[in-house]
Amino acid sequence: MKKTLLAAALVTGFAGVAHAETSVTLYGLVDAGIGYSQTKVTQGDAFTKTRDIGLINGVKNGNRWGLKGTEDLGNGTSAIFQLESGFDLGNGRSSQGGRLFGRKAIVGLTGESWGTLTLGRQYNVADDFISPIDPFGTGFGQAGVTDGAFGDSPSARMDNSIKYMTPDFAGFKAAIGYAGKNTKTTSEDFFGNEGETRDTSNWITAGLAYNNGPIAVAASYDRFRSNARGIDEDTGLAWETKGTTHMWNLFGSYDFEVVKLHLGYGQIRGSVANDVVSEAGVGSVGLNSALADFAVRSDGLNYTQTNGYRQQSWMAGLSAPVGDDGKVLFSYQGNTSKNTGEAFDGVKGKLHLFSLGYVHNLSKRTSLYAIASYGTGKLKFDNQENVKLKSTLVGVGMQHRF
Repeated sequence: MKKTLLAAALVTGFAGVAHAETSVTLYGLVDAGIGYSQTKVTQGDAFTKTRDIGLINGVKNGNRWGLKGTEDLGNGTSAIFQLESGFDLGNGRSSQGGRLFGRKAIVGLTGESWGTLTLGRQYNVADDFISPIDPFGTGFGQAGVTDGAFGDSPSARMDNSIKYMTPDFAGFKAAIGYAGKNTKTTSEDFFGNEGETRDTSNWITAGLAYNNGPIAVAASYDRFRSNARGIDEDTGLAWETKGTTHMWNLFGSYDFEVVKLHLGYGQIRGSVANDVVSEAGVGSVGLNSALADFAVRSDGLNYTQTNGYRQQSWMAGLSAPVGDDGKVLFSYQGNTSKNTGEAFDGVKGKLHLFSLGYVHNLSKRTSLYAIASYGTGKLKFDNQENVKLKSTLVGVGMQHRF
């Protein structure tokens, strides 16, 4: 009798779980292979060379697992959520600084007639519109748009954010997002000394895209503003942190069926060490980061970390199908950089990056890939020897999606 009751309870329980999970999907991908990478930076007779040979993982795409779900609320509107965790397949550790759901953690509403509204940790608008146009996307190491010549602006994650995206209007989509704070703290000690801190720093992201038939065109803009001030209760002195960084991109592609052409251009104006930029983890300028520490101001800040920083980046690429299951990828990326501040007078950077890749689908879920990428860079000075950079990445791997 007891066994019968227990079996009935288990059956009922599993039926309830199955019913509850009908709108929830478990998904992810695992990506690993064998690769070789080397970066060498030279200034005169001095050089630093870093080489790595062995297991590579998360190359084509970062390893992840996640849960996403939807519930129909009626009238064409649904509640949605997505929780996505990144990890290193080589050692099993969490990525994104050890966050449980560091890649994405959102909840929101979506409707066919009015669009999608989401809240939480999520990507900026550029990741939705710009990154997919690059032939290598945000993957493949330095061959991708973020680790190459553009840096983090085409794909960045926003904490404590809200984002709205319109529905598709004959191929057109627009989106806008905001992440920020408006905090104020006041204090008074036993001696009557007053202290105050106010922080209204914020991040605005926006974009517009058109995708119809063979044409895809997208533009994105991100503005980071640090704005914090206060009075130190110990010294009575006022302090202030202020700075604005602008990042924008314009990408497009045209599919000729036999081959697809990809083009892109972007700019960064302002410090990548802006408090909001740094807190968001958007401070990478791609492969230029390997050169930045050779142009340093007396206070220890390099030429990318002050408000006079300027970077222009561009990309031209091709992708072409090979049979029914393969695709060849190619891109050339380049950029120029400088700093208008007096401390960096005469410092100019230049970068060139060539990448070739191949992806072969063994099934809908499993693919093999190969990547070869070579980059050169230079930092020119008026009064000291130039700095030269060479960076190589070669690898083969396998990816499985579930």
